[in-house]
Amino acid sequence: MEPITLTLGQKFEIEKFSREIDNSNDVQALRSIAKDLLVAWKQQQAASAWALRQRQGL
Repeated sequence: MEPITLTLGQKFEIEKFSREIDNSNDVQALRSIAKDLLVAWKQQQAASAWALRQRQGL
């Protein structure tokens, strides 16, 4: 099975946003970002599970 890899553009985006997070002193903004990322992570998990079910014909 082929490993999942990030595109160069995705790697640049990660670096850009990582630097913004590192430079932030706004705790409320960081909490908001963390919550948004948590929702996005769980939505991605749900989408992956859905795609797997579709592929398996369930």
